[in-house]
This record gives sequence, structure tokens and C-alpha cells, in this order.
Amino acid sequence: MLQLHMTQPANFWDELAPYHAAIENNYFDLPSLHRILPELRDPVLVVGAGQGLIVAELLRMRFQCDGVDYSTEMIRYARQRRGLSLIQADAKAIPLKAGAYQTIIYATGVVDFIGDEAEIKRIMDEAARIVSPTGSIFVAFYRASAAVENLLTELGLLHNHILLQREALELNRLGSFQMLGWVAKRAGVGYFGAAVLLMRMTLFSTLREKLTAVRMKKIFRKMNDATSLIESAPEKVPYRNEGEIRNLFERLGVPLKQLTTLSTCIIVRI
Repeated sequence: MLQLHMTQPANFWDELAPYHAAIENNYFDLPSLHRILPELRDPVLVVGAGQGLIVAELLRMRFQCDGVDYSTEMIRYARQRRGLSLIQADAKAIPLKAGAYQTIIYATGVVDFIGDEAEIKRIMDEAARIVSPTGSIFVAFYRASAAVENLLTELGLLHNHILLQREALELNRLGSFQMLGWVAKRAGVGYFGAAVLLMRMTLFSTLREKLTAVRMKKIFRKMNDATSLIESAPEKVPYRNEGEIRNLFERLGVPLKQLTTLSTCIIVRI
């Protein structure tokens, strides 16, 4: 089983919370939610609810919906921005009754960030306790375009399904010329070669990825010092494609009923 050392995840989300509104509709986003909408049944529980984007959308569509998050700051902003009262809890021990929900959704930033498969198993066991015997569990995994995957791989930031998260975040501190030099050094090419790599990624990445990159740069410029955010992030996080996700649940002994690949995430139903 894959084992990764991870910083307490709530620290990272607490640090990010003041800026999260700019990038919250990402990965498991509103279009992703709408793709699985016909399969959702009341009541719904969203785990990793953040500042309540998905919860608020489901409530708007007249679903009964509650949200859980581990970050106290995310919960505070959910109340401040949207008037939502989310539940503060660890995904492995949620203070809710057995069989209380027909649908449980794990947003990106929860299971997909975890490398310890024993921990994922405990989360899935808790989901199995909370969901109704006739209910469904959805788990979302973040996904990048082939263009971004290829660049991360060429730069050594993505290798053997592991993303060097802190190093990737550091790139948001770099100006355009600094980025060119960093890419040239990391890829072992000249400045022209580095420019070609960056241009290829820019041309073939998705519009959502381009917008998110711009917004992350703005977030880092707003911070007096982004060091605390970067240091609170996990050094490494898993990056799982379809095959890795199927293998993960097979090792966990959790049968998959469905796997859906979208442009921003992969969603499995169990």
C-alpha cells in the first residue's frame, strides 16, 4: 500500500480559506455535480464541503443537504459567505447516525489527497456506516489535462503517480522570466526549449486550468508571505488516473459500480 507522510490537512485549508472563493469552483465543480445529479437522492451529505459551494447548489435545487469539513476556517467562511452551518469533523469519525443519508459525496481534496490506504479504508468504512443500505457513495479525484500532466512529468513534479505539491505551489511565486529560467533548469533545456514547453502547455491546457493558474498567481500576490501556506501543504500527494483508482478500490476490497471521467475530475460510485 502506498504510504505518504502528510502534514495535518486542516492546516493547509485553514491557510487557504481567506482566498478560496477565487478557486473553489474547480476539480469537483458545479458542472461535475450536475453530471451526477440524476443519481442523487435525498438526503445528501457532502464531505470536504469547503465553503459550501456544492451544499449551497444542492439546497438551491431543493435537495436536503448537509456538509462536513475538517477545517474550522473553511466552516467559518461557509457561514460568513453563504449562511451555512457545516459540521466540523474528521472524515474517519463523523458524528452522524448510521444509515442517515441516501447519498454521500466526497469532494476533491479529501480521499484523493490521501496516500495512506489504511486511512482511506477507514473513511470508506465510515461512509458505509452513514449511508443508507439502499444509498450511494460518490468519491471525486482531481484531474489535470494531458498537457499539464506532461509538463509536470517533464519537470519531475509528477512521477510514479505522486505530485510534489509544495514544489508545484512554489511556482506561483515566480514571475514570467523566473519561471522560464526555472523550467529550463529543471527540464535540462535552454531558454528556447523552456519557452516551447510552456507554450505547448498553455495552448493545450483547458480554459479552466488557465483561469485557475491566473487566480493562483493573484492569490500569492495578495499574501504578504506565502511561506506559511506552502509549508502547511502536504509535501507530496497522490495523483491517480483511472487505472490507479480502480486498483486502489480493488486493494481496499470496495467494489466500484461506476467510474466517470470528466474534464476536471474522476468520479467513482460505490
